[in-house]
Amino acid sequence: MSLCPPKVRMNNLTRKSVILLAVFFLPALLSINVVRSQEVADPDHLTVDVMQVLELPAHVTNPILVRSEKGYLLKCQISNNSEDRILGFTYQLLVLDSFNKLRMMASRTVAVKLESYATKDLTLRLPRKLTIKSGDRVLLAVEQLIGRELVWEVLNSREALEAHGKGDYLAPEVKQVLNQVDSKPGPRVIY
Repeated sequence: MSLCPPKVRMNNLTRKSVILLAVFFLPALLSINVVRSQEVADPDHLTVDVMQVLELPAHVTNPILVRSEKGYLLKCQISNNSEDRILGFTYQLLVLDSFNKLRMMASRTVAVKLESYATKDLTLRLPRKLTIKSGDRVLLAVEQLIGRELVWEVLNSREALEAHGKGDYLAPEVKQVLNQVDSKPGPRVIY
């Protein structure tokens, strides 16, 4: 027999069960609130996954999206690995949700003067309608590269970029053509 009255034993048992319930369920309740707050908030900084196309003579590195009051800015570096001067490029951005389904796509052409074997920091403004939610992934690929003498075109770049987002790698084909608009005129021979 116990020397304590039955009511005191019940209070101790109730107190212990309340403490155990609080220890086990309080972290779960707090994590639900954290998850809800992450779903609502848009990210201020987001790293961007780049699909590098090895056949291109220029590569984009260190891309990051930064949210500003006028939309998102893409900050990155582009490096030219050829003797040809780069005059511009076209890139694609894909926004995938947490289930790897395409939410948005944007394609932009940028004029940039990049000497041979040089690297340049870029800050590019993205379309205002581009919205990024928490849990989204952003992918970037160069679709076209415009050089002084040549133009490099990545064929089926969107399909390759979507496959890259799902974890597959499809090596896209790159086509080179002469730049007949921006190339220097050849020497004229006058007879």
